[in-house]
Amino acid sequence: MFYFIVTRVYMLYLKITRGLKIYNRENIPKKGAFLLISNHISNDDPFVLACSTNRPLTYMAKDNLFKNIFGRIFFRLMHTYPIDRNGDPREVLNQFIDFLNAGKPSVMFPEGTRNKVDDNPAPFKKGAALVAIKAGVPVVPMAVLGTNRKNARILAICGEVVMPPVVNNKSNLNEFNELLAQRVNELIEELRKLQ
Repeated sequence: MFYFIVTRVYMLYLKITRGLKIYNRENIPKKGAFLLISNHISNDDPFVLACSTNRPLTYMAKDNLFKNIFGRIFFRLMHTYPIDRNGDPREVLNQFIDFLNAGKPSVMFPEGTRNKVDDNPAPFKKGAALVAIKAGVPVVPMAVLGTNRKNARILAICGEVVMPPVVNNKSNLNEFNELLAQRVNELIEELRKLQ
């Protein structure tokens, strides 16, 4: 309940103050687990992604957001779990696989961190592709623009679902990761035309 109140209030706030527009929301599956991936340019991005669906999304975030009691309570209620950035990255990937296997739609930013330079995504790390392959879930590519610029209009777009390869090997992983990066880049270009 808290999750939906926060995301709906924030969506209304962004619509009024920043002209938030989310395109192609119908591409998000209505049932079952899926992995939503997106470029990452601002701390507002997870909230924009949450506004794209009526289903709760599961996130992981840097552990320093959980250091005080308010952060721990707020982020837990927002279905967000801490990541130890100095820990074993395989643990994070396994946690996402567990979320997806439990039927929880989840969000990953394949760049690994926020891009503080511009709107162009950094090269994708292979973690999101690997998680989707191992969990056997569809991937919904998304793109967000405007969250990193003060008073800019915020636009987001949901791409068509991409199914991962059935066989997990190095070649399939590399090809699938490239395909996901290509899809997100295409969505960014589509949004640029709508700005």
